[in-house]
Amino acid sequence: MAARTKQDQRVHVLAVVTALVSLAPIGLGSLVTTLGAGMAFPDWPTSDGQGMLAYPWLQSSGDKFVEHGHRLAGMLVGFCTVGLCMVAWLGKSSSGVRYAVVLVLAGVIVQGLLGGLRVRLDRQVVAFGHSVFGCLVFVSLWMGSSATSRHWNQIDKDFVNSKFVWGLAWAYPIVVLTQYVFGGVIRHLGSMLHAHLAGAALVFLFGCCVVISSFRMNFPKVRSRAVLVGVAVFGQILLGLGVWVTKFGFAPVGLVAVQHSMPQVVARSLHTVVGMVVVATAVSWAVTVLKSDRSAF
Repeated sequence: MAARTKQDQRVHVLAVVTALVSLAPIGLGSLVTTLGAGMAFPDWPTSDGQGMLAYPWLQSSGDKFVEHGHRLAGMLVGFCTVGLCMVAWLGKSSSGVRYAVVLVLAGVIVQGLLGGLRVRLDRQVVAFGHSVFGCLVFVSLWMGSSATSRHWNQIDKDFVNSKFVWGLAWAYPIVVLTQYVFGGVIRHLGSMLHAHLAGAALVFLFGCCVVISSFRMNFPKVRSRAVLVGVAVFGQILLGLGVWVTKFGFAPVGLVAVQHSMPQVVARSLHTVVGMVVVATAVSWAVTVLKSDRSAF
């Protein structure tokens, strides 16, 4: 394996920073949806007729504070991604890395345009597409931070010839992404609750299979990513229960739901954010499994 250069390290650090920064617009975007603040401004790319950086954000409040904060955070991710592309191309990284970061930048740009289109058209179906595509962009940023790390090309040797694990690696990301889509339909279009609940059970079942099958094999990288899958799924299930309780209450203990209460807003917003993390960990685990044996492709 070729020695790791300072250029590789720079690209990796910036990729990690970009992925972490992307959590800001994701979190604020989730909060915007929870509060119904998506149309706090009827215009875009301006806010109440003022430029993105000219708008007095810190003097605003309520829905406008949250929505403009979301816009600013999205702009910050754009700047970070542009910087990532510049470092990769000017520093002459490998062709694979250079084209990958351009693809990620294109995704960030499309995501920003979808956000603007959602405002311009004032359509929930566009907001739904904005949410789902945002998940895909986050996954690409997550995988970019992994693919530029020094561990990426350290492939486990003598991988167990398990068709079950390979099949799980192909199927699990699809199951998790489908479940995320169901959740987006509920939040933005108000339907598919029962499908989402059934999908949660399926994601939990598949997640258990991922963790159990990974720990039956002595491959550290597969195991470590399976741990992330287990933690993300468990956290998401707890948040899902929190969303249910804060929305519908829990009669046996006398808990009455208060609409738009702080616990409800926090639970619903975090549920969406962690949902993206679940998709990202599923993809990361699956790619680690499949790249361990080229015949899986």
